[in-house]
Amino acid sequence: MEIFNEIYGTYYRVVQEILAQKRGLTRQEMTEIVRERGFDESGLHLLPQLMDQWHLMVEQDAGVYAGILKRDWMPVQGILEKRWLKTVLRDPRMGLFLTDDEIAGFERDLGAYDVLFDVDTIWCFDQFRDGDAYLEPGYRARFGLVLQGLEEKRELELEYQVRDGERMTGTFLPFRLEFSQKNDKFRLLCFRKGDLKPFTLNLAKVVDVRVGTRMDVVLPEHKAELVMVTCLVVDHRNAVDRALIHFADYKKKAFRTERENVFELVIYCTRGDLTELVIQILSFGPMMQVLEPASVVGEVKRRLERQLQL
Repeated sequence: MEIFNEIYGTYYRVVQEILAQKRGLTRQEMTEIVRERGFDESGLHLLPQLMDQWHLMVEQDAGVYAGILKRDWMPVQGILEKRWLKTVLRDPRMGLFLTDDEIAGFERDLGAYDVLFDVDTIWCFDQFRDGDAYLEPGYRARFGLVLQGLEEKRELELEYQVRDGERMTGTFLPFRLEFSQKNDKFRLLCFRKGDLKPFTLNLAKVVDVRVGTRMDVVLPEHKAELVMVTCLVVDHRNAVDRALIHFADYKKKAFRTERENVFELVIYCTRGDLTELVIQILSFGPMMQVLEPASVVGEVKRRLERQLQL
């Protein structure tokens, strides 16, 4: 179950890429693969695990390591995985990435397997109830065009509802799609063509979209609303590993501090997701402490004070 749990994760794919190399690798080369496929801080725990604990990479020559696999990697296709795939197919968001025919085809292929659980089995707390209408045909069509623009790096002609009765139109350069678990909504990070002003648009408020010509510019990092949140993590009960996995969908950096078993974790979060991030940090209890910015420290204190009053 542990291996299956990680099979679609970033760290699993990083390890797979290293083991798939047909030549010996230096530690620096493995670090570059980790940075390219994972995150800057991933090498902190992945490389020692590969060489010293899992023993998947052994030293052949001085400073050169080779994988122990004798055959090419084969995907795991056990019963549990197939049941999980069938469960995921029932997620209403799956229709945003697959056509109805594709979903029906997978359903037929997995007809002999039961789902692990129904969508209604999971009750999400701290989540708004006005999420995106994933099953609404118009939303699916607009989402598909936005996704096409992202994948093919094409401009998007957008009509966007700003407020009641007010709409914004223009040509935008798509940068990335984000999903907020708390808001249950997809957001499009993009730049306005011409002045490259960054925008964050809710997909549900996109009224109309047309795919335009291929983009001929290199987009900068979308930093307009990013807030850098600095925390200390006490490595007790694998808190550092759990934090790196828990915040895997955020851009982040991790550093060792001079204090034993204490790491510094810097998380880059959009301003609109700060409340969600604070809730996630609080779930680590005393193992995580927010150092800055002051606004996030204040929000953590206010929430703790309210809990004490309950």
